[in-house]
Amino acid sequence: MNAARLPLIVLPGASGHAPDCAPFCAEASDRERIVALRYPTWQTYVDAGLTAEALVEDLAAEIMDRVPQMPVVLLGVSIGGHFAYAVALRLESLGRTVAGLCIIDSGAITAARSVHWKARLVSHAADLLRRGRPGALALHARQLAWRGLFRLAGDGLPVLARDYSAPLHRIGKIDPAFEEELNMRLLIRIAATWMPNLDDRVTHLRAPAVLLRTRVTVSNDDLWRRRCLDLRIIDIPGNHETLFEAENATALRAAFLAAAEEWSDADQALH
Repeated sequence: MNAARLPLIVLPGASGHAPDCAPFCAEASDRERIVALRYPTWQTYVDAGLTAEALVEDLAAEIMDRVPQMPVVLLGVSIGGHFAYAVALRLESLGRTVAGLCIIDSGAITAARSVHWKARLVSHAADLLRRGRPGALALHARQLAWRGLFRLAGDGLPVLARDYSAPLHRIGKIDPAFEEELNMRLLIRIAATWMPNLDDRVTHLRAPAVLLRTRVTVSNDDLWRRRCLDLRIIDIPGNHETLFEAENATALRAAFLAAAEEWSDADQALH
């Protein structure tokens, strides 16, 4: 079994946008093996009362439907790393082979602001200015404005979204940044509620795993060591916002492909 050639299931960050998958391809044809999953929209969270546990079940079922019987490699970015771990456990419990799990810069999930949130925002804005990307900076400002509004709603955000679903949907049609931020806020809220339960009684993943992380999420190494007994941790350059940028993508690609080759070599040695 060559893990570097198996279907690669990608679970994105909270924005719901699949990352640039070029760093996970040894050659151009590898793009054909990538299956990028999507999270539900905010309407699903408020209308159906979707929980993180139900989302994990749905994601696992989608993988089994789209990639029947074949071993898979799971890759999760940021919040997607936690979902990828839970989905991998679910697949293993159903008898499906998970050839490997790659977690990319996945820190603890909380609905509250992080201690260093201001510094991160200023750093990201300064980086966009340095790169000469005024359009991206303007989008960033809009996202922050909507994010601040949603934070004001606090724990009442799900109820507010349910009660004012129609006008919120219309605003989302006008400004996609609004829709994305609302999707993100509600996904983070259900994940933050779910995370303590996920780790109350940790189930160890049998599949080999690699954690590719920047200095931003180094404090979470022990969490991932508890979850994944066969874990390798690799430092990657950049930060949470820039790890996929051109100057960091080469290192990200080398780290991922090296881990996938190790999984393949280990499997061949067993057989």
